[in-house]
Amino acid sequence: GWMWKRHAGFDVVTYKGTGANRVQSHSLGRVPEMVVVKKRNSTQNWYTYHFGLNGGTNPELKTVMWNSADAEDSAGSFTFNNTAPTSTVFSLASSHATNGSGDTYISLLFASVDGISKVGYYDGTGSGLTITTGFQPRFVILKRIDASGNWYVLDTTRGWGAGNDKHIQLNETNAQSDFDFGAPTATGFTLTVHNGYNGSGGKYIYYAHA
Repeated sequence: GWMWKRHAGFDVVTYKGTGANRVQSHSLGRVPEMVVVKKRNSTQNWYTYHFGLNGGTNPELKTVMWNSADAEDSAGSFTFNNTAPTSTVFSLASSHATNGSGDTYISLLFASVDGISKVGYYDGTGSGLTITTGFQPRFVILKRIDASGNWYVLDTTRGWGAGNDKHIQLNETNAQSDFDFGAPTATGFTLTVHNGYNGSGGKYIYYAHA
């Protein structure tokens, strides 16, 4: 697992739901580009806002879930109240998904920081593809959003770039397995061809960390 720690480009906020549309303050110090919310006191999905949803246009209207391979859906009003986050707050709808009355939640907020992290999105080509992050990443999460696709997780500690990259999926409980995804570079990473992360015409989001 990964023990997320508050630092530049990352913040953790816990809160109690009100059951009414509202905003929640954060300490990221910049606009979050990915926000993940999970109810703690009962079963619920990991609802996720990412600024690359909906092709990067009005991404607040869409939602994906860390625990699901489903494509993005039009649940923005159900989760983040169809409102993009700002440098000081993120919005919450009145539903049990992210803000049920008396329920407790944890939220993870991510943003790009030069040389450290990159929240991004891209179009698949169906051929070898290079993604530029501005640094050499050691950790990456990839997800197709216009169709069903796993949340692939790769890191250099387990051998990303060796040709038999050990990966896991956030949306599955399976053990890690091997596949050639590509490799990190000095300024980003390359991708081989696969519908899950680089299919022709596919829409994808990612998070990379140095």
